[in-house]
Amino acid sequence: MGKSPMKIRLTRKFSNVLNGIDLSRFAKGETMDLPARDADMLIAEGWAELAEESARDRASDRPSRARGRRKRR
Repeated sequence: MGKSPMKIRLTRKFSNVLNGIDLSRFAKGETMDLPARDADMLIAEGWAELAEESARDRASDRPSRARGRRKRR
């Protein structure tokens, strides 16, 4: 298990805390970034799944391209 955060989607929620992981700010269906250990625990318990990035999420991570007029010399 790595230490880098994992993006997961909460698929069920029976309480606000599971094995010390505070879920009180999240609702079923929401995505969150958690430490890999916590994310793995929620997935193993059947409370979450890995969240795939949408095309929109991936696009927002890219640097924007300047569009418009080109400078003329």
